[in-house]
Amino acid sequence: RIAVIDIEGIIDESQAENDHRQLDTAGKDSAVKGIIVRVNSPGGTIAASDRIYREIVEYRTRQGQPAVAFMQGLAASGGYYACVACEQIVAEPTAITGSIGVVMSHFVFQDLLENKLGVQPVFLTKGQKKDWPSSFRKPSAEELAYIDDRLLEPAYQRFIGVVREGRKQVLSAQEVSKLADGSIYVADQARAVELIDEIGYLDDAITMVKNQAGIKDAQVIEYRKPLSFMDLLMAQGKKTSILPLDRAKLFELCTPQVLYLWNAY
Repeated sequence: RIAVIDIEGIIDESQAENDHRQLDTAGKDSAVKGIIVRVNSPGGTIAASDRIYREIVEYRTRQGQPAVAFMQGLAASGGYYACVACEQIVAEPTAITGSIGVVMSHFVFQDLLENKLGVQPVFLTKGQKKDWPSSFRKPSAEELAYIDDRLLEPAYQRFIGVVREGRKQVLSAQEVSKLADGSIYVADQARAVELIDEIGYLDDAITMVKNQAGIKDAQVIEYRKPLSFMDLLMAQGKKTSILPLDRAKLFELCTPQVLYLWNAY
């Protein structure tokens, strides 16, 4: 068997947990001789992207099996981060990849609250940097430099390090650093700069795994989480609210997020 592990949509903790379950199931199946990591994602959170990367690397080490990444449509930023955990990368001719970099965004509500609604937020803190940056005022140059030093630069250097390790057979450290400017590439461009190994389709990725595993024939399988009665109830419940805005959602909107995400998404 060859197991297809799916990474689809925004990479978050739910996706990371789903991939953990898929890899755990594949690892317990003695008939599985290799995996294909099929990616169609613009990336997502740093923690979830890194967790998926680590899970794939550990699977390869533990099982001693080949792992091939297959880019289906879109594998940018955190999606590419996950791909470099595999031995080789195949991309569809129209796939978009790259976007090696970090992005951070948050909302500033100062003008809306003060000038439109007449609301004056009050924050009491101990420690000058405790509320840097804040959604209730524009960040200063000092705050931006602090966030870059403490959050963006470490995440950026980790991304570069992961790509260097994953592509060390074909790219030098200097070449990876040059490519890490956030640029995106279609498949033929990505192949020209060695971000991927081959251009093809799922069948080509399957053939690649067979060759690496030393097998002639294999059943290709996918894992799907069974739909439960609770899933149906939760799906029905979600239809009752057009824009759920509870305390947790408000906190999420106001909290800056550092992401491995292609921002055009």
